[in-house]
Amino acid sequence: MKKSIYVLILVSIFCFVSTIAFSAPIVLKAVTAFPKNHANNDTVQMFVDRVNERCKGKLEIRWLGGPEVTAAFDQINALKTGTIDMILYYPFGYMKQLMPEAEAKGLSELADWEERRSGAFELWEEIFAKRVNAKYLGRFHNLIPFMLYTNKKITKLEDFKGMKIRVMPLYVPFIKALGASPILIPPTDIHTAMERKVVDGFCWPRVGMTSWGLQEVTKYMLLPGFFQMEPATMINMDKWKQIPKDVQVIITEVMKDMEYVATMRQMLIMEKEDNVRLKAGMEFIQLPPEEAKKLLKIINDETWKFVLQSAPDYGPKLQKASSKKALPKGAFPWQE
Repeated sequence: MKKSIYVLILVSIFCFVSTIAFSAPIVLKAVTAFPKNHANNDTVQMFVDRVNERCKGKLEIRWLGGPEVTAAFDQINALKTGTIDMILYYPFGYMKQLMPEAEAKGLSELADWEERRSGAFELWEEIFAKRVNAKYLGRFHNLIPFMLYTNKKITKLEDFKGMKIRVMPLYVPFIKALGASPILIPPTDIHTAMERKVVDGFCWPRVGMTSWGLQEVTKYMLLPGFFQMEPATMINMDKWKQIPKDVQVIITEVMKDMEYVATMRQMLIMEKEDNVRLKAGMEFIQLPPEEAKKLLKIINDETWKFVLQSAPDYGPKLQKASSKKALPKGAFPWQE
């Protein structure tokens, strides 16, 4: 009798523990390249909250933090090996060593919702799986340009010669072509580098530079802008395969929604930051039309040349699929 009771108790405990284990959510340990309070992370928490709410306990994204958790340039390797499960916000340019095609993203003429129609999105999914063992989900910010910020007044391309410009790998080819010296340093060191005149300028999107207080040590923002913001959101592929299909669908649907929402919010933030820059005494310099045309041609030609040389397998495919010509007719109601 006692044995039967013990067996019954053990079975009950086993069933109880199994039920708890079965109902426990899949946890994704996630990081971002920039600190939590950075403007570029504006919609990250919104994405996390929406996914967690819709998954109803089946999955939970835990945003652990930014570079203070894992150094920004180390995060992609940590994701590839599974040390972290997810990167919520990560510039493509930070992946250059593992992904020679990375520079192509900023060159795209399309937003991600358009790349889903042109074939470029599927190419990126394939590349992420192959290069960094990750499921590419998309990017929060589309159509927001990069800018050149300097402490030297630029009125013609000749003025770049001899300058030292802080870069990430994405900018190196065209900075060299302009006759300037690219200096690769992390974002956290830009303020000090500008203040101490280690560099004469830096490249950064039109959103986020004020989060580092860079308007305090910068005199000029050069127009026109170039490229477009290219943050990646991704999940370790081994972890992705453990996620039930219905939950994968939820994550994908939320990401698609956030591409529009985040882009709209960043455009509003961009306008606010322009006011902050002007209030700090910065001057916006518009290059003359011919000089502006030459600048954009150098930026695009040099960067595509580098991509095609570095990634002969995917480069040409991405160049074709990232063009507005790749969009099928009638893909969107506002297109003729």
